[in-house]
Order: sequence, then C-alpha cells, then structure tokens
Amino acid sequence: MRLQAFLARAGAAPSRRKAETPILDGRVTVNGETATLGATVTSGDEIELDGRPVL
Repeated sequence: MRLQAFLARAGAAPSRRKAETPILDGRVTVNGETATLGATVTSGDEIELDGRPVL
C-alpha cells in the first residue's frame, strides 16, 4: 500500500492528497527513515508522523 493511502486510512490525514504535505515536509518516517512520496509500506513497518506512531 502506498504511504499516502495508509496515512489517509489511518486517519492521520483527511485524504491521500492531503497526506502528501507532511511527507514532502519530511515529517513522516518509515522504520526510522524519512519517507518519500509514493513509498510503499507493509504491515510490519513502523510509521511515524511528527514523532508519534501512526496505527
């Protein structure tokens, strides 16, 4: 699943489009690495937004 879709489905962003802003701003990490737009995430990945876990 793409990161934008994950953030939208988890409620961290109101839509996939709106989820792009924090990713582009460098506020999202996947497994401790700064995320890039279009990154793919899986169920075992640790995703954080502004240093807080996204579940």
